[in-house]
Amino acid sequence: MFLCLISGDKTFAQSGYASVGGFVQDATRAFIPGVSVTATNTQTGVATSVLSNESGTYSIPSLLPGTYTLRAELSGFRPHVINEVQLGANASARYNFTLEVGQVSQAVEVTAEATALIAESSPTIGQVLSEQKVRDLPLVTNNVLDLMQTMAGVRGSTLGESTTFAGISTGMVNTVRDGLSVQDGRYANGVGSTTLVHPDMVGEFRVILTPVDAELGRGNGQVQILTRSGTNQFHGSGVWSIRNSKLDANTWSNNKQIVNGVWTPADPTWINRNQITGSLGGPIVKNKTFFFTLWDHQIERQRQTVRPVVLTDCARNGIFRYWEGWGNGNILTPPTTTGVPTRASVDSFGNPLRPATNPDGTPYSGQLRYFNVFGPLANTPARPDCSDAVVQGSPWNAFRTGLDPAGISQKYLALMPHPNIFNDGDGLNTAVHQWVRRGANAANFGLATGTSTDTGRKQINAKIDHNFNASHKMAGNFSYEWIEGDYLQSVNNAWPGHYTSQVVRRPKVFTLNFTSTLTASLVNEARFGFRETRHVIWAPWEVTDPERRKVPESFLLQGNGGFPFVYRPADVQGNTAQTALSTNNFSCLSNCAQQGNKTPLFNYGDTISWAKGKHAFKGGGDIRFTYTRGSETGSPTIPRALGGAQ
Repeated sequence: MFLCLISGDKTFAQSGYASVGGFVQDATRAFIPGVSVTATNTQTGVATSVLSNESGTYSIPSLLPGTYTLRAELSGFRPHVINEVQLGANASARYNFTLEVGQVSQAVEVTAEATALIAESSPTIGQVLSEQKVRDLPLVTNNVLDLMQTMAGVRGSTLGESTTFAGISTGMVNTVRDGLSVQDGRYANGVGSTTLVHPDMVGEFRVILTPVDAELGRGNGQVQILTRSGTNQFHGSGVWSIRNSKLDANTWSNNKQIVNGVWTPADPTWINRNQITGSLGGPIVKNKTFFFTLWDHQIERQRQTVRPVVLTDCARNGIFRYWEGWGNGNILTPPTTTGVPTRASVDSFGNPLRPATNPDGTPYSGQLRYFNVFGPLANTPARPDCSDAVVQGSPWNAFRTGLDPAGISQKYLALMPHPNIFNDGDGLNTAVHQWVRRGANAANFGLATGTSTDTGRKQINAKIDHNFNASHKMAGNFSYEWIEGDYLQSVNNAWPGHYTSQVVRRPKVFTLNFTSTLTASLVNEARFGFRETRHVIWAPWEVTDPERRKVPESFLLQGNGGFPFVYRPADVQGNTAQTALSTNNFSCLSNCAQQGNKTPLFNYGDTISWAKGKHAFKGGGDIRFTYTRGSETGSPTIPRALGGAQ
């Protein structure tokens, strides 16, 4: 609960709305009561009028941010008009009028000077970017929050917690849209928004470094975003932006690559990103009801070079090899005789490479050894894949001389590709299958938490502003986002035709403000807001596409109580940390568990403003209900029988 009561000789801003106030005097500087002061929005034509009170003071609260014309008039005096008055979100502006004796037809017109970005009547320090400035500034990402990094007092190259606002971590900074906090309620991501905020939907972007006004609350600093509104004229736009990595400059690290003394720059990761945005705004009923809508669609195509470690052809048949006296190494392994003597055990084509010497430097006297997991061999295999090996069987099962054709290991091996590069693994038993992954999009945990936007996305935004009459008005805004991506947590282990996990994210934002002028000196604003972040990471056998589920589902076994579980063979590991046989080859978390969370926020608020003489008072309350719930599939440890193979 938040409650504040403030008094003073100035008008205070409503949450999200602007206000203007001041006094009216004559040429002798005597205050004039009963003067009609009208604020007219030049874009919507909506006019709000008040009368100056007995002390000559006027106050017009709850004005939609925009450009206004202020007019003060009284019979017997020449009207005084101030044009081009810029009012921003939560701005509290002060304009005084001096009326001269004369005819009503002889108006005195002036143009307001460029107002300070942060109202002088507020102790707040910060910067404001208007609707036009936001649209004019180029943004490759089309994420308006990236503009924050260009503002004075903000230091850091990202929006994470390492970035600071006047020395304060962004973890203590609140992001507000139309009066509602749109921070992620579960993860401390620094400055962020529940849904991506496109520049074309922004009416005003404000960064408050310090301090935050008491009525705004929540954080030592604040980022405030006001959603754009429709006007009396129809305005629309359509943008199609394309980013292709072939048109990008290469990175310094890629350009510095040297192979065998020759400059050989590596190619950057291939990305083709299409972002299609369309917006339309205008009147539903002129001078009364207005709308604004925006559709944003991002189409992502990516290619990635993937290098999973796989079993060599002999190892696929259960036969593992080594040179006597030497540890196995791939073609890049330098000879070493300290510790475990190691050298390259194969050539570039994967053929066994006989050592020239023993580790002590004497001529090599050993031979290539073959070990079969099913039992002793009756012969020395001569074929490259060791398929001509004769297995005698193991003492515990003389009839088990190979893999069970219906076993899980055989299913894994049927999907495993053959090696094509021998510069990783141990050469003789494990090597690399290098291939290029092509996908519609790619996601990681940053997408699930809302910190990454490099994936396919669809978003709809709509805002309605309605003026019931001169005393009552309403504004409502809704945003919904569809995001889906392949979860590439372990993509470097993935095989061609791999079966990835899937991230599904469905964030939404809704705000509603209702403002009533109850009397000439009493204004009430009621607010409601709802924000929800929700994501699920589906395991490969739980993804939303039935066709993609078929093969992963074939690996499910029936457990106790009818619950399915996944059993994987024992890991086969080469010289690297990558395993040649594991559930990571499906490109998911180490246990491929389904996980997700839902974090809603319900916000109710009310603010009342009262003007009396030269003083203005404001009080209000703010109630928030929020929770976060997470879920994850259990990953019990299942005993594995030793010996033999399934």
